[in-house]
Order: sequence, then C-alpha cells, then structure tokens
Amino acid sequence: MINMKRKQKKLTMAVGMALGVTVLAGAAFASYNTSNGYEVGKTAAKGLLNNENYTMDANLRVLIDGEEMTSLTINELYDRNGDVQLNRSEKSTASDEFGDYFGRTTEYKSYKQDGDYISTYYYINEDGNKDESTSVYKNSPYMGRSSCDSMGDSDEDDRETVDKIVRFVELIGDTVVGDLKNNIVYVSGDDNSSTYEISLDAMQIPEFVNAGMSAIFSSMKQYADESDDPFMMFGTDPIVKNASLKFTVDKEGRLTDAAAVAAMSGEGHELGMEMSLKMSDYGTTQPQRLDVSTLPNVETYDYSEENGMAHTYSVSTDDSINGEDTEVTIQTKD
Repeated sequence: MINMKRKQKKLTMAVGMALGVTVLAGAAFASYNTSNGYEVGKTAAKGLLNNENYTMDANLRVLIDGEEMTSLTINELYDRNGDVQLNRSEKSTASDEFGDYFGRTTEYKSYKQDGDYISTYYYINEDGNKDESTSVYKNSPYMGRSSCDSMGDSDEDDRETVDKIVRFVELIGDTVVGDLKNNIVYVSGDDNSSTYEISLDAMQIPEFVNAGMSAIFSSMKQYADESDDPFMMFGTDPIVKNASLKFTVDKEGRLTDAAAVAAMSGEGHELGMEMSLKMSDYGTTQPQRLDVSTLPNVETYDYSEENGMAHTYSVSTDDSINGEDTEVTIQTKD
C-alpha cells in the first residue's frame, strides 16, 4: 500500500505539472469582448470556482517520446443544493512499459448524498486481479467537495476566505500574464459561443517557468529511485518547448470546452502533456442516487454527534462454512 501511495503521488505530480504549464500557457481566459477581453476573461475563470450545478468531463495524457505513459479521466456530476450532490469517477491507467511504476489501472468513485460521503476504490494489481474497497462516511459535512465549487458548508466564512484567495491569485496572474494576453486570438463564434486560442513557443515561455521546472525535477531526484522513475530520464534542467490552449465560452461567459497541449524536453527525451475539459449542463445536472448495498467490501464511519465515532466493518471473505460463503460484521465505538 505504501508503494502504491508513492506511485499515486508521482501521478499527482505529473498531473500538477501538466496543469501548471497549461495555466501559465493560457494565462487567463479571454472573452468575446476585444476591448476588455482580459478583464471579462478573468471573471469567466473565477466563475469556475462558484458553480453550484454542472457536469464536468476531463482527460489528461502524459507521454514520453510519443508513447503514452499514463492517463487520467474524470467525470463529475454536481448539484450543491440537491439531496444527491455528487457523482464522481476518476480512472488512471498506465502503459505496459510504465505499468509496474504507476500501477496498471486505478479507479476511484465517490458520491455525496443525504449528507453521507461514499468512496469506492478499485485497483488492478500486477497479477491482473482486481482489489476493491468502499468507505462510507455518514453525517460527514466536510467530505465530498466538488472540483469547481470552492464554497464549503459555512457559506459566510468560506466566501470571505475564497474571495481573499481568488484576489491574491488574480494579482499574481496579472503580473505573470503581462503581454501574453496579446497572444490570445479569436478563432470563431456565433450568438451562443466564442472560441479563442493562444500558442506559445520556447522563446515566449517566461524564464521563471523553466526555473520552476528545474527546481521541481531537482527535488524529485533527491528522493527518486533513478532505476525505475521515468521522470529522471529528463535530468534536472528540462525546458518547456511549447504550449497551447484553445477554449470556448458560452454567451454568458462560462467555460464550455478547453484543450491544452504542452511539451517539455531534457537529456534528449520529450515529455508531452495533453489535457481536455468539457463543462456542460450548468444548472440542470442531476446526479443519480447510489444504492450502497451494491458496493464491495464496505467500511462505515458514523460521525453523527450522538454516536461519537462509530465504525462498522463489513468484510467479505472467500472462506466458507459447510459450503456457504461467510460475511463478518464488526461494530466498535470510540
């Protein structure tokens, strides 16, 4: 399990690098209004943090020298004010060459309904067998956050905190973007949507981006096993070769589609990252209710005040008594 967590941490690092390059490449979402596009674009970007109802589909691919190393797919349905608030699935895969390092296939499914958070974990191990486990956190208001709703359960306090964070990031973004906003080009549009694109080559990538990548890879090298860590083939001073972002906003200025591509090279190798994002069904998404009894190997944690902290473990086993499968349930209370 520790080794698996390490691999997942590396995948998270890859995802983080991809998203970081994408943000720096795109700078900020432009708008259909050329006179104040950057400011309106910032409003559209900030609007992603306040979506109370939406459907999201996201995909990420990481490639080494043109071969897919790993991929991540996310589907999320969210309704902040519904009895069923969240349905989310997240699946990561790795090619045969990198499967031993990242894990063959990992899938998380999470749900939020009636105040309960439910998480199911699937893992295809090196033997090709499927390991499954489910955790149910009853009466837990602090778990099951969505990807695009930055608000928590205490709206007043959270709103003030989020506004401060957004303002801080906005000021940093203004400094980082600089003249890059002039690279955003209008592509097409109609009465319902507008599409824009920005493309940067190596000469246009800010110097601090490559400095940051160098710091990240140098830090990774200190803790990595170079014999099996694929990122170490890029050395400690990779550079971003190019990055591009194409996106569409609807007539209300909300993001509907985005696709980003970036490439980084080092020590004769190239790391490619491709990301796509689709946002849809704003205001009309209805996550489906889940039947918990259909889930495998359930552990239940009850956080209700009267229970203190009660745990119920339902363990399925292949052992049998008189030819009958057995199931053991243990309940404890702190």
